[in-house]
Amino acid sequence: MRFSNSPEPSEHYIFGDSRTMVLECGIQWDSLPERSPVERERTAAHRAVRALAALCEGLIRPTTFGVTRSWVDEHPMPVDGVPPRWNWWMKTPQSPPDAHSRYVDPQVMEATTLDERTMLTLVDRVLDDPCETPEGTRLAWDEMVVDHTWARLSEPGRHIENEELRIDDHDSKARRVLIPLDRVHGDLWVTVPETMVWCPFLLRVDRSCGTAHPDGLDYDEFIELTIDVNWSFWWHPGEGRAMLDRAVNRVRRQGWRHAHPPASPR
Repeated sequence: MRFSNSPEPSEHYIFGDSRTMVLECGIQWDSLPERSPVERERTAAHRAVRALAALCEGLIRPTTFGVTRSWVDEHPMPVDGVPPRWNWWMKTPQSPPDAHSRYVDPQVMEATTLDERTMLTLVDRVLDDPCETPEGTRLAWDEMVVDHTWARLSEPGRHIENEELRIDDHDSKARRVLIPLDRVHGDLWVTVPETMVWCPFLLRVDRSCGTAHPDGLDYDEFIELTIDVNWSFWWHPGEGRAMLDRAVNRVRRQGWRHAHPPASPR
C-alpha cells in the first residue's frame, strides 16, 4: 500500500478490512416448555440485548441500533416476504448527522442514550407491534445491528499529542487523520471522522445454525454475536486489546462462547 505525499505513519490505524470475533449462545427450549412462540422470541432477543450491553460496558458507546423482523414457519425457518414495519431503527442525539438505517423504510425511534433499557424497549416494540400473520407463519426478530459507535481509548497519554489524536486510515489510504475526541468523566472516547467510513466497532446479532461444538445437538436454537473491530487500538496486544478481551469475557459469563477459535492478535 502506498501513501503519496504523506508524513510518517502513525503507530495505530483504521484497518482496510475488519478483524472479527464471533460468539454464539445456545438456547434449550425444553427447559422453558410453557413459553409461547412470541415469548421465546422475546427471551432470545433479551438475551441478545444483554450480551450487547455487557460487551459495550465501559468500552463501546452505541449511537444507533437497528432491529429487523421476519416471518418464520413452524421449524422456524424464514419464509418469503416481510412483515409490515419490518425495519426498526433507533437513533440518539450523538448519532452522526448523516446516520441512517442500512435498510429501507425504517420505523425511527429516538432515545437520549442507547443502553440495555432502551434497546430492550425497541425489541419489545418490534415483537409487540401488531400485524396480521400469514397462515402457517409467525413473527420473529431477525437481526440486531449497531452501526455507529464511539469507543473508549486506552492509555490516552500515549496517543494524544497537542490535544489531538491522529491515526492512519488504511481503508481510505490516508495518513495522520484527525480523530474526533469526547472527554466524559475523565475518559477519552473516539469515533470516525465524517470523511471516513469505519467506526471503531460494528456489532451484529442474528440467528445461527450453531458451530460444530460437541454439545451442539443439545440446543434447540443459536444466536450469534459478531464483533467487527475496525481500529488497531483494540486488536493488537496492549491495554486496548485487554479492554476488548475483558468485555468479551463479560459476555462469555452470560453463557456465550467463541463460535470459532479467536484469531491471535498480530
